[in-house]
Amino acid sequence: MVERAPPIRFNSYTVDDAVSFLKRIKHKQISGIATSPPYNKAFNGRGKKPGSNWKNSKLMADNYSHFDDNLPEERYVEWQRSVLTAALDCVGDEGVILYNIGRKIKNLYEDRRERIVEGFPVRQVIIWNRGSTHNQGGKRPSILPPIYELIYVIAGDKWRLPKKYLSEFRYWGDVWRINPEANNPHPAPFPLELAFRFAKLVDGPIADPFAGSGTVGIAALDLKLPYLLNDLSPDYRKMFHDRRREYKKLWNL
Repeated sequence: MVERAPPIRFNSYTVDDAVSFLKRIKHKQISGIATSPPYNKAFNGRGKKPGSNWKNSKLMADNYSHFDDNLPEERYVEWQRSVLTAALDCVGDEGVILYNIGRKIKNLYEDRRERIVEGFPVRQVIIWNRGSTHNQGGKRPSILPPIYELIYVIAGDKWRLPKKYLSEFRYWGDVWRINPEANNPHPAPFPLELAFRFAKLVDGPIADPFAGSGTVGIAALDLKLPYLLNDLSPDYRKMFHDRRREYKKLWNL
């Protein structure tokens, strides 16, 4: 069992690092975690220029300094494994973690995703077909443009698909064609449709330790599920509160 700090209340957005946030969640207090960590895009290796995906984004341009997405790769893998360890302890043997992460293209011969999830109870891998990509590979690319990401379904022994949405699950299958989110200042937001699918797979109290603009919370709000959100940036928390206010007006909540 992971050592825990004082618990946090539902339907809140905290500002903390991911592991500390997860340690504050009581064992089996939530049914699932749906999250997508920073992809470490800015780190290209020693002596190389950092990637431009994040530093040129609107939020980074607006003095976003809480996380620069620039860890040495080994540290990044260790960090993500510590996040998954704490997350699995939160959900217990009846819960599920939906972990979305893309491949780091710079090393063509190694897929860090496999190192991150090694040893964890991966039940299934969902392919998210984004339909497009910003990574076109430069003037002389060596690979085709990557348009998919993986969603690892990391589940306890007793977790099963919620009965309430079985007909939808059968229709979705394990390859999801969902376009990226538009008109969102976060550099890598979840599409709302993706967050809705995550929330339906959890169908209970749900948490996101890398909540960003809080799309998982918006989906949970509509489905009337308790949520716990967290990110390092207070800017993101404000962004979520603004979004929540607008969606409440739109949905008459």
